Amino acid sequence: MDFHDKKIIPPKYIYLFMAFICVILLLLSILFEDKFSPLKAVTSALITPMQSGVNEVGASIYDQVSYQKDKNALLEENKGLQEKLAEYSSQIKVYEQENYELKRLQELLNLKEQYGDYNTLGARVIATDSTNWFYTFVIDKGEEDGVKVGCNVLAGSGLAGIVTEVGKGYAKVRSIIDDNSSVSATISGTETLCTVSGDLSLMKEGYIQVGYINKSDPIEEGAELVTSHVSNKFLPGLLIGYITDVTMDANNLTESAKCIPVVDFRNLREVLVIMELKADYKIGSDNKNIYDSLQSTQDDNGSPVSAPGEEDTQEDNGETGGEPTEGETSENGASEDETSDNGTSGDEPSENEDRPSNDGNAESEPENGE
Repeated sequence: MDFHDKKIIPPKYIYLFMAFICVILLLLSILFEDKFSPLKAVTSALITPMQSGVNEVGASIYDQVSYQKDKNALLEENKGLQEKLAEYSSQIKVYEQENYELKRLQELLNLKEQYGDYNTLGARVIATDSTNWFYTFVIDKGEEDGVKVGCNVLAGSGLAGIVTEVGKGYAKVRSIIDDNSSVSATISGTETLCTVSGDLSLMKEGYIQVGYINKSDPIEEGAELVTSHVSNKFLPGLLIGYITDVTMDANNLTESAKCIPVVDFRNLREVLVIMELKADYKIGSDNKNIYDSLQSTQDDNGSPVSAPGEEDTQEDNGETGGEPTEGETSENGASEDETSDNGTSGDEPSENEDRPSNDGNAESEPENGE
């Protein structure tokens, strides 16, 4: 038999025939519903399990397809949300940093307003020593900006240090917590004089050493400690910190205490430089400088000469309460005029304040020039 001679029925005729059969069966089932009931029962018994299986398979396939589709959509959405979260987190960090910087600058502005009588210059700390404490640091303002050696530096809520070296675009600052620092101070609202000395070991506990306090002077816990008018390097009235833990010295003549500084010496970012020097600071008169007597004599080359008996290290050690008071300076006005006219010092004290003697009897008097 040659299969090539077999006629192939077109599919459309087959579909039409099956449709016709279905229509006939439908009509018969309607017209002879009672007679076809057993057939329907047999057909249902055979087809229902198949339909259930087909439905289960179809539902499972549909669930798998829907699950995969939803999974892909969720993965894409999650990826987009993670990208947005990373972007928002980065923005939050920037905002936090800007807010922190704004807070620091606001504190600096408040400090500038607090000491509005002084001409100040803002500067940023650009370098420090290798330790965690800013006992010496470098700022980005220098000689070109008018900064000079001896300029007082403010930060936080008060005194931070003093300029010790100046370059064209930088200046080096020694803070008051440095071991070589010594500041003549006074208890705010009193005439009590004392000496604030740097001590890095004590600063680790958060304190600065205060010594040579007259035991007869009443000291209250939490009293403000400010720079003294007898200091020859630090301008008067600059807040240093608050007194705490007052104890009697072994000599039973003086007292010592600790000072809680108002400056955070672990985190210094911006500072204020007071452009006026103590040597140029005037009080009570437009023509009389009560600190003229605190200036060092000048040698032939114009460099400062220390008073006889003064050690070179005292210049680095800062100031104590051993300088003459304002009244003593006024009484010696005649000798200051002679010094100014003749260029030599007669009874002029040394440039740097002497530390009080260790026996605690009294603050050392400036030695007379010979």
